[in-house]
Amino acid sequence: MFSIDGPLWRALNFIADVMILHFLWLFHSLPVFTIGASTTALYYAMMKRIRTNEGQITSNFRRSFKENFRQSTIYWLIVVAVGVILWLDLNFCFTWGGIAGKVMLAGCSLLLVPCWMVLLYLFPVQAKFTGTLYGNFKNALLMSVRHLPLTLLLTVIWATVWLLLATFPPFMGLMLISGAGLIAWITAYIYIQVFRTYLPDELREDQRRTDNEFFHRD
Repeated sequence: MFSIDGPLWRALNFIADVMILHFLWLFHSLPVFTIGASTTALYYAMMKRIRTNEGQITSNFRRSFKENFRQSTIYWLIVVAVGVILWLDLNFCFTWGGIAGKVMLAGCSLLLVPCWMVLLYLFPVQAKFTGTLYGNFKNALLMSVRHLPLTLLLTVIWATVWLLLATFPPFMGLMLISGAGLIAWITAYIYIQVFRTYLPDELREDQRRTDNEFFHRD
């Protein structure tokens, strides 16, 4: 149990990796406009860590950050622009009031749904697949619709995080030291499950690796 290959040591290593990825994401997000690239790198490193159990999280993070910087930054700027427009529209609807304001409010609220669905998948898709700007946007939307139960589960996870932040102060401390890594760890399992639908070779590779590890431990 206390050996280097034992469950306790592996668990402690993984906890350390989650915290390291959190601070890597935080540091690389400081310029703000790089949040898209750092989020892409976060999911790339976390999904690879979960799948292969390798410990090269820092090098994986930095490599993905460099390779996806341009496209992920464009995604992030688009996300910010759309968010600002929707926020202004919603504020205008509340200010306007009346029937017209309610109609516009309903329309803006409906737009929030597909925007949120795309946002859930956009950066993990960028981390996993090579594609054009339009192609990855389209794939993010199609995956969110095709795997709707998992999309709803992701939404519940994020809603739970925000609820705990608002109602349970100790949770804020946990988020300060491991927040980004913790959320990436929880949600990465869902993205891996989704992406395996489109990457059958990866599924076979993961199964073969799991079998080899099982027999090696025996």
